[in-house]
This record gives sequence, C-alpha cells and structure tokens, in this order.
Amino acid sequence: MKNYKLRLTAISPIHIGTGESYEPTNFVIDKGYLYEFDEFKFFHNLSKGEQKSFISITSSQEKDSLFQIHAFIKNHKKAAIDALTHKVQVTKGMEKDYFNKIGRVVQNEGGGKNNQKIFNRFHIERTLRSPNIKRVYIPGSSIKGSISTALQEVAYKQNPRKWEEEYHPKNPTLAIMKNLSISDAKPVKTFALVGYSLNKERFEDDEQGPKNKVETIYTGSIFEVNISFKELEPKTTFTIENLINACNSHYFENFESMFRQKDDGKDQYICDYFADSFYDKYINFRPGKNQFLLRVGKHSGARAVTIEGLRDIRIKDSGGGPKRKRNVWHNLPYETTTWLFGGKESDTKTLLPFGWLLCEIID
Repeated sequence: MKNYKLRLTAISPIHIGTGESYEPTNFVIDKGYLYEFDEFKFFHNLSKGEQKSFISITSSQEKDSLFQIHAFIKNHKKAAIDALTHKVQVTKGMEKDYFNKIGRVVQNEGGGKNNQKIFNRFHIERTLRSPNIKRVYIPGSSIKGSISTALQEVAYKQNPRKWEEEYHPKNPTLAIMKNLSISDAKPVKTFALVGYSLNKERFEDDEQGPKNKVETIYTGSIFEVNISFKELEPKTTFTIENLINACNSHYFENFESMFRQKDDGKDQYICDYFADSFYDKYINFRPGKNQFLLRVGKHSGARAVTIEGLRDIRIKDSGGGPKRKRNVWHNLPYETTTWLFGGKESDTKTLLPFGWLLCEIID
C-alpha cells in the first residue's frame, strides 16, 4: 500500500450539490451575510403582538401567504439574527436582490380576474457542509470520480479493450479503481460565498441566459486529503506519476481551452466573461512539479466529466415552450454553453468558471 498526502486549493468557486436549498423562511440577508436561523427561537424572540401577527399570516389561506411570511421575516431580521445557527457571506448583488425582491411582486401575469402575482421565491442551492462543524468540504467520492475520468481517458486511448477489462469488468469488484482510496478533504482554510451561477453561450455573445442562486466553496479555500492505492502487478500502470500525468492530460487541456479565442473555427467567448484578476493570473498557467488539476462539482462541464473518444453530448436545438413543440436534438463532442459564477445576475465581465482544484503532493 502506497500513501500520499495532497493539498487541494480551490482556484475557482466550487459547488458540491446536496439537493437542498436555503429558503427565505429560514434565513435573512443583512450587511454582507446570509443568517440562517432557528425558526422556534425566531418566534420566541418576537413580541406578543408580533407573534400574533405571524400566526395570522401562517394560518392564512391566501395564495400569497408564503410571500407575506418572507416579508415578515425580512422586516424582523433582528429577531432572526438573534436566533442564528450559522452564517455565510453573500455578494453585494445578492444582498441588493434580497432587499429589492424578497416578499414583493416581481411581475403580474394575465389580466382582470385571471391576474396572477408572481413573486421571487429566492431559494439558494446549498453546497456540501460537514454536519458537525458546518464547514464546507469536498467528499472523497468527488475527487475519486474526477481522477477516475482522467485515468480512464488515458487507458481508453492506449487500449480500449484493456480499458474495459480494468475499469469496467463483468465482475465490478475487480475494477482497478477499487484499489484507489481517497479520504474526504479535510478543511484547512475555507471560505464560502453565495452568488449566482449564470449560463453563457460558448460560441456567441450571450448576456442573458438561465441563472440560479448558489452557495460555493470560494476561491482560495485549502484542503488536505489522503490518497492510497494498492501495489498491483507490474503489467498495470497505476502509479502516482501516471495519475498526475493523466489528470494534467485530461484537465489541463480543458482548462487551457477556456482561454482560447478560437475553437474549431468558431469564436469562443468564455475568457471574455472572466474577471481580469483570474484571466491575468491563469492565462499562462502551467502546473508545477507534483502538481495537477482536477475539476469537481456541479457545472464542471460535459467535457470534464467524459472521455475523449467516447464523448457524445446531446444538444437541444429546439422544442418545448408554451406550445410544447417536439424537442429536436443533435450530438456534438463538446458542450455549447458553460456555467460561470457571478456576483450579480447581470454580470458579463467579472465571472469565474466553476470547479477548478489545484492539487499538490506534499507528503
């Protein structure tokens, strides 16, 4: 058994999805932070008259009662903050949106008797946190999956038949990745930031696209992880050196492509969206000795999580919409959009890619 210790540094925001969200019924935003609170303590912190008003709202059968609750909590933020369970920093754009939109009508649909008020639900996708210390972290399964993709790509290019025998045998217990063990990443210095995930076209200028509110492990967060693998037969090439080379072969090409102005004869706009600080720092980046790149978490992009040679990405041309038209698809070897992290919904020039980790063998 060979063991190594790795230091992982987030060089861009990372979102490890949990399927759970912060909801406006259990948080307020104030002075640069999201404050998640205990609902029972919040109620206890209200005056008798405020408690009576709150009960009246929560008992209402009106369609907009949920948003009245949001507005009530927002207007009683001191009681919420005094019931704090934990807090996380938010971008200025997120705080401004909370102040302007929470508990308020953002648009009206229909007219007359059919008029319907539309409210901003303002749910924020959580990133993974330790249930005990409530610090953000990266699970070993995410790191292992990322490494596996890189190793498989190299193996497939060298010998497709051997790749299938080693990585996808008929008996899954014999898969070569069973010999690789990776611990959950231990937080050394971590930062979390709530902002926006913004979808942009890769090959054309696109200021508006789908957007979501997300919590991220932010740039500069540092983790340590232990990695170990069994020594296999000499005919295999499962070594730390090959792991490093495979990861850089797969992920560095993907990383470098973000800075290209041309891709397959088409303009690629990704780097035009980047914050100057990120662009200037990484335009000429090369991993050092015992260093390699990984991409983990949601919004990593289809190329990062698939194998060149087997990659077949389904792209929707048209369909759906109000008239429910039939979906029309075609397949490509690359994705046509990318998700980027921004401080506000309208950001177009100060964005960051998701998911990049710089890994270094330290022991």
